[in-house]
Amino acid sequence: MSAVVALVAGGVYAVNATPANITVCAAKSNGAMRYSASGGCKSAKETKLLLGQQGPAGPAGPVGPAGATGPAGATGAAGSMTTQSSFEIKTSSYTLALTDAGKFIYSRSSPTLVIPNNSAVAFPIGTRIDVGQLGATSANIIYVTPNGGVTLNDQALNSSGAAVSQTFDRGAFQIGVLVKVGTNEWLFLRSPDENSSTS
Repeated sequence: MSAVVALVAGGVYAVNATPANITVCAAKSNGAMRYSASGGCKSAKETKLLLGQQGPAGPAGPVGPAGATGPAGATGAAGSMTTQSSFEIKTSSYTLALTDAGKFIYSRSSPTLVIPNNSAVAFPIGTRIDVGQLGATSANIIYVTPNGGVTLNDQALNSSGAAVSQTFDRGAFQIGVLVKVGTNEWLFLRSPDENSSTS
């Protein structure tokens, strides 16, 4: 059983019933009310009232303001330092490969380091390769040589040419940088002292 209490026209009505909605009939002449167990009223003389009936849902309310920003998270662990890969040239001539990108290539002898045409080895523009001359005598010179169709721009000599080999000066323990700046164009950066070129 469920109990419904209603205040209608100055009177309090308490009705025990199992239905969720209770029917009350109000007389049109004097407002007197009665409970209708059958759920029906005299249509000509009474007004039918339903107590406990659920009305339609109202419109959604406005969205509330955004909450405050939460606290900053903890600082992550420090990353580990990466080590540059290196490769030693031990032959008289070595042609650069895609796997050499970002490496430190060095020699203790006097090899020719060949820069290939883009049609053979397509290094991305911006590729950097470090070159080290570690030979202990003036005879241990690395010759950086562009292949046919490749231009090697040289900072030290302020020159360029598709058939020009560039070298460090005639001394040991030097380093330079090769950077690809165009489809078939490279820049060779190194110290300019006592530099020589060989055609």
